[in-house]
Amino acid sequence: MKNIINQFSPYAHIFPRLVLAVTFLIHGYPKILDCSGLISLFDSKGIPSFLAYLIGPFEVIGGLLLLYGIFKDWATRAGSILLAIIMLGAISVVHIKDGWNANEWQLLILAVCILYAIKGNSINNGISKKYEK
Repeated sequence: MKNIINQFSPYAHIFPRLVLAVTFLIHGYPKILDCSGLISLFDSKGIPSFLAYLIGPFEVIGGLLLLYGIFKDWATRAGSILLAIIMLGAISVVHIKDGWNANEWQLLILAVCILYAIKGNSINNGISKKYEK
């Protein structure tokens, strides 16, 4: 049984990577088109509103880098760092007041971003190794 499962080990990193990347692409793209809600939120919290214009592009670029990172370690790490920054901001500015139950998903996303940022493509020994040169 262990050998059957181990044969998929080199590809185990791909599913969470795809889910994370697509999540940020879906959430980031509308913010590029209209970030007026973020601007008013930032203004109400005393945060410089120009930062609201960075969130959508950070989410989209981070998601794209994470996808490209299947083949390049640097892209995995760079995309994950961008997404971790976004999640730290979202948790501290928006979600922290709602307590653990409302934040467990944001913390899980942050944890996965940190995992990819630290481990990069060494999280697996498979597909990306063929393209790292």
